Amino acid sequence: MNRLLVSAFEEGFPVEIIYCNRDNKFSKRTILVKGINENYIKAFCMTKKQARIFKLESILAVARIRKTAS
Repeated sequence: MNRLLVSAFEEGFPVEIIYCNRDNKFSKRTILVKGINENYIKAFCMTKKQARIFKLESILAVARIRKTAS
């Protein structure tokens, strides 16, 4: 999971995450990773159209977004 987040940061591709928020509710977001350290990710959330900070421990899954045929 961390390897994919680092690759997304270095290469600039968006990823989809599933995480558990403060209210213990699950949320699915599409993000562009702007910074990463041992505890947090700074990202632009394409879902909310705002900069956000996500705790790494709250991220349950990360997936690269697959391009769909148009």
